[in-house]
Amino acid sequence: MEKPQIYDENGIPVFTAENAFGKGGKVHIHLTTEYPDFVGKPHKHEFIEIVYIISGSATHKCAGSEYKVGMGDVVVINSNTPHAFCEEKSNDKFLAYDLMFTPDFLDPSMLSTAGFDELCASFLFYSLFPESARNEADLHLSGANYGMFGELFNKIYIEYRAKEKGYTEIVRAYTVELLIKLFRQIDKSSVNRLSSRQKETVNRAVNYLRESFQSHVTLEELAMQVFLSKDYLNKIFRKATGLPVNAFLQKLRIEQAAKMLLTTDLTVDAIAFECGYGDVKAFYTAFKKIMNTTPGSYRKDNSFFSNNN
Repeated sequence: MEKPQIYDENGIPVFTAENAFGKGGKVHIHLTTEYPDFVGKPHKHEFIEIVYIISGSATHKCAGSEYKVGMGDVVVINSNTPHAFCEEKSNDKFLAYDLMFTPDFLDPSMLSTAGFDELCASFLFYSLFPESARNEADLHLSGANYGMFGELFNKIYIEYRAKEKGYTEIVRAYTVELLIKLFRQIDKSSVNRLSSRQKETVNRAVNYLRESFQSHVTLEELAMQVFLSKDYLNKIFRKATGLPVNAFLQKLRIEQAAKMLLTTDLTVDAIAFECGYGDVKAFYTAFKKIMNTTPGSYRKDNSFFSNNN
């Protein structure tokens, strides 16, 4: 991916398809660590961008608004939308997948369009995309399920890097699957039916869980932090994230464990303890339920990812 050569009327750099994909290209994926100069720098692009946060946290400044993002979040940025992910100081470095593509990569009839909303209205997705989410500069799905999204990004990344025969078709298929599952999750979460104040409260609760997931956090304690009753908090939390508080907390712990399996040499038992599990058996049960595999198998099967980053 090359540095942008053109700027808009406000001096914001604009990435063209040729900058990002090369001549004739229509898709690209990278990790933020591979292009550190672009993190925290306002820019926009003439194509669709989908970001999945692997670790760390950042403030996403987008089209005049801003919000925090962290591990497990998915953000879809529409074309020609100025934005920047500004990394926040934490023990974990901000790391994300950045998938970019033109609409006609998925639907050839979209050759003359660039926007996400237009792609969603195409024949390929028109029956899936929630009407209430149309015409947004960006879409933010907080605390997405790793087994649903993170693994797909990982597959796309591996295929794109290997560039074996037929890789473009496989990347296209995975991207279609990613969008369909994203639309399903948006529809279930009903984020757009929450008030701004409710969304802000849920974001505060999510941030608290991310900072405290290694300790014993109860629903009662979390409710006290955001000054709500536990039943009401659980209700709006589930509406925003698609999960009740306890399930979301468990997912955070398992996602952190998955990351540690790939980036440390700690034993599985030690990782379980580090992620807030006093009972190793309970950790194994939770890990297999969320990741559809055992911790040992996950570490072994994803050795390509850990050895190449």
